[in-house]
Amino acid sequence: MKKPLPRLYRPDEIRRARSALLRRSYPRLQMMLLVTITGASGLFASFVLLHEGMVVMWQHYLAAFGLAYLVFLVLLWLWLRTRAEDYDVPDSSGAGGSGGSGDVFTGGGGQFGGGGASGSFDGPDVDLSLVGDVVSNALGSAGDTLGAADELAVPLLAIMAIVAFIAAIVCSSLFMVYTAPELFAELLVDGVLSASLYHKLRGLRTRHWLETAIHRTALPFLITAVIVSAAGWAMALYAPDAHSLGEVIYHVERRG
Repeated sequence: MKKPLPRLYRPDEIRRARSALLRRSYPRLQMMLLVTITGASGLFASFVLLHEGMVVMWQHYLAAFGLAYLVFLVLLWLWLRTRAEDYDVPDSSGAGGSGGSGDVFTGGGGQFGGGGASGSFDGPDVDLSLVGDVVSNALGSAGDTLGAADELAVPLLAIMAIVAFIAAIVCSSLFMVYTAPELFAELLVDGVLSASLYHKLRGLRTRHWLETAIHRTALPFLITAVIVSAAGWAMALYAPDAHSLGEVIYHVERRG
């Protein structure tokens, strides 16, 4: 009687796939390429939407992010189709070993008072008119200072919005690159193995690769899209006639 194959567990297979990817390929470099293509597609979508009449910054930035995310998912699908050819998946006969859960992924590939004292004090008479003049001058100076501060606050808001815009994109891109081995490993397990009979033979429970991709990437994209859209709204308050980040930067430089 043939000995039954030991069960496989998804977390174990993900760890094996991650190790294999780090040994045999460059998952972070590959993700950097995918992120670059995604960013370029987002810029192109923003350009097209702007020239098609969607001139409100936060609206076309949000729409461009949505389109870029769809492109990213397609790129993940293409990556998975390409990488699947680099791995050997045992066939329905169970070939691949029966001694423990072996390394499924065997192919090659290209992380602020004070106190006081009471007493009497005799002082000279005070000319109240002089006091009035001093107070009036002080209030006038304070008003001028507040006015200058208010004028300064407007470009400062724009600068902060620009910084937030750029930082959100850079940080989300770095996050995706850093976590690439984990994401790619899950995609391989849920994509390559679930496409074969192997997960049935050894009890491996997988899920659809698209569910995995959305689960791992939707939140970073959503947070970045919200920050970028809010930054676009703030920049539009500063420069109502501007319709893009470049035009806002031009306004800041001209007024500065």
